[in-house]
Amino acid sequence: MRRLLLAVVLVSLFTVGVSAQQTIPGVTGKGFKLGFDIANINTDYDELDEFLDSRVAFIGGAYMTYSFDRHFAVQPEIFYVMKGAEKDLFFITAHWSSDYLEVPVLLKYDFMPDGPVHPNLFVGPALDVLLSSKFKISDYEVDVSDGMKTIDFSLVFGGGLDYKRFVFDVRYTLGLVNTVDAEKVNELTGALPDDSYYLEGDPSIKNTNISFMVGVKF
Repeated sequence: MRRLLLAVVLVSLFTVGVSAQQTIPGVTGKGFKLGFDIANINTDYDELDEFLDSRVAFIGGAYMTYSFDRHFAVQPEIFYVMKGAEKDLFFITAHWSSDYLEVPVLLKYDFMPDGPVHPNLFVGPALDVLLSSKFKISDYEVDVSDGMKTIDFSLVFGGGLDYKRFVFDVRYTLGLVNTVDAEKVNELTGALPDDSYYLEGDPSIKNTNISFMVGVKF
């Protein structure tokens, strides 16, 4: 009887130990991230490419991880992101700053679910809502939000490390939508089809970002 009881206890302990190593589908992490991004504008216009360089700006927000198993998870996020570009020309400084509320939904893969450090890769789409857009040359600033599209779509991919309650990731965000709205610009300028400054279609101006973030997981 004692041997049978001991065997039952050992089997129960082993079962509990194995179960503890299995990730139960559900929320396995949530927290905050902040950092900086290297923002730039991708365009087919050589003049604009030469005129604007990348700018270093802020990114920060919250995330939640929902695990399907020990390796795969989906991670919705919400960030405040500063995008745009800038250029220093001797005594003149030009800034194009566009602020967005960005909502990525990422598919995440954990390479070492049993290790103390969890290297991972992620990829997924992002929806961006324009909050403001301003163009500034030296001390002169103009709000250009009325000529911009309010919605942008991006593709996010990158990798990171999770260690205990700390997270770190590096990501590249590729804008898929031309951010300047030709119809809005033509309405603002009053341009007609015969005018030289009339825009036939949306200019090829897209956001790109390389972001570096650290965070805390709860």
